Amino acid sequence: MVAGLNARSWVGLVVYFTVMGLVIRGIRIPLPFAISRPLLRLASLLRLIDPPAAPTPRPSAPSPPPPSTPPVVPGESPSDSRPSLRSRSESKIGLTPSAGAEGVEQPLESPREKRLSIPLDLRTAPVAGVVLLLITTTIDGSVLRHGIVGEEGVRPYDVLVLFISLAYISTALDSTGGLRALAFYISQKTARRPKSSPPSADKTASGITLFSTLYGFWFVAGVLVGNDPIVLSGTAFLGYFTRVTGITVPTAWIFSQFMAANVASAALVSSNPTNVLLAGAFELNFLTGYTAYTLLPSVITALVAFPLLLFTFTTLKPPSRDSNDRTHPSQAYIPSQLLPPDVNPRSALLDPSGAIFHSALMGVTLAVLVGTSFVSGGKVEVYMVTAPAMAVALVRDVWSERKLPGLGKGEAPREESGIELDEMGAVRERRQEENTPERITLPSILRRLSKRFPTTSNTISRLPLSLLPFAGGIFVLSRSLTSLGWTAIFAGWLAKICINPAATVFFLGYFIALVLCPLCGTNIGATILLVEILRDSAFQTAPHVLADPRILKGAIFSTALASNLGAFSWTFSSSLAGLLWVSILRQKGIFVKEREFAGWNLLFLPVLSTVASGIVLMECYYF
Repeated sequence: MVAGLNARSWVGLVVYFTVMGLVIRGIRIPLPFAISRPLLRLASLLRLIDPPAAPTPRPSAPSPPPPSTPPVVPGESPSDSRPSLRSRSESKIGLTPSAGAEGVEQPLESPREKRLSIPLDLRTAPVAGVVLLLITTTIDGSVLRHGIVGEEGVRPYDVLVLFISLAYISTALDSTGGLRALAFYISQKTARRPKSSPPSADKTASGITLFSTLYGFWFVAGVLVGNDPIVLSGTAFLGYFTRVTGITVPTAWIFSQFMAANVASAALVSSNPTNVLLAGAFELNFLTGYTAYTLLPSVITALVAFPLLLFTFTTLKPPSRDSNDRTHPSQAYIPSQLLPPDVNPRSALLDPSGAIFHSALMGVTLAVLVGTSFVSGGKVEVYMVTAPAMAVALVRDVWSERKLPGLGKGEAPREESGIELDEMGAVRERRQEENTPERITLPSILRRLSKRFPTTSNTISRLPLSLLPFAGGIFVLSRSLTSLGWTAIFAGWLAKICINPAATVFFLGYFIALVLCPLCGTNIGATILLVEILRDSAFQTAPHVLADPRILKGAIFSTALASNLGAFSWTFSSSLAGLLWVSILRQKGIFVKEREFAGWNLLFLPVLSTVASGIVLMECYYF
């Protein structure tokens, strides 16, 4: 079969795997100054960037104010409550100046001093690969159209709209402080005052009890709102929680949260884009066609994962470190006693009415999604439900900020404090002169919107918008493999392996989680490729697949479980959640090396994949 392929087929395959490599390990291509200078001048002329600052002596860095100066929400760093929309928006432009030593962009002083570079990574590599295939006529416009619009039940735009819509609602809920307040409430309810102690004594909690309670909370919340919101809000909470409770080795807490959230995301269609993709491709009813077969494996896998995590982190001890490190050699991963944060959960609830509104909106949206999935013929598409829900949430957020921030009735506008917080939580001084009008540019507009609507801007800036170009490009690249003949070859190979339900379920369970997710551009890329393969006639019309429908059924739900479990495989890029997770931890001063990430995950993933595959196999025979 391979011998029948032409040169275009091989070009398409090389481009596909090159893109996957760039997704895993991005690179930056520096541009010569002869190109950078005109581009910077053009960008400044078009007002896409701020004009160059006047060459003035750079003053010494101001000393940071005392901790009580900036208003910090309990449970998060300053970067959590007011991330800089400017720095995020400018970093998403394809041609970006080099960052400063701290990772924060410095003011543009002179076009001659800056050198642009082209990033080829998760955000840009898939789109660049599609453009290259089009330029070389390896694919035509019909492949591009099918990769975006879809056909025969596969609607890529549906996946993207659903994910971004629910991500906005859940992130808006997090911006109200609702999830953090609930986490504080749960952690404090596990605390007890020791017997025969005075009433003024502090309440302490059993480390194991608190670990168990938080694990259950992460799982339940992950089922309801998905893994990405839990990673966004829960990771920031753990960064604060581990500091104030004296946990100097947060390994057990951060890994249990990440695993619980990603096991939970397999349960409902709305919890992960991979689930939406599978349900749409095979026309599965959200409740009776999908969740009926994924809820039990998800719950049982989570129940098995908990004692494994608990046994591992109570048996093993953290390695000894340098004597200058604050880590005490004798401290366990899960200390026997902990002092929960002395914070009133209501103080973390920034917007009680908003928390109620967004919680109700999320519940109604999920209920309508499940209800409309019973409508036959695809008359009600997913985006028809989720896009209006996101619009309602956005309008509510903007309306709630219709008054100037910090102004009550009859109050006059107050002068600026002269201090602002950047994306990394660092403090910097505003140097804009009061009487000098600011030139209208794209960054200045974004700064004004961020200042005028801080909470809404915060929510938008935290959305995983990199999913849009990434997933769109991967959809087209996977479709190109189909048009070039590779999908039929892969489907033929898979049909030879999947000779019965057991072989199908266990092979796909291991192969997707351990190979495809880390190597095919996150679990989304792996699922897109698998959907194309499983829908190919070379697989579906194989004699043994036609003779035993349980093979295709096992392949679909094994893919569903494995694509979610594959998020904690051996590379951060196995999922977008993994990339978000490690980035947030780094901002909180918790550094996880990829070797450590792979070591812990590979200790648990084979066992959990076996459990999940076994439950799916049982369902194939008895459900």
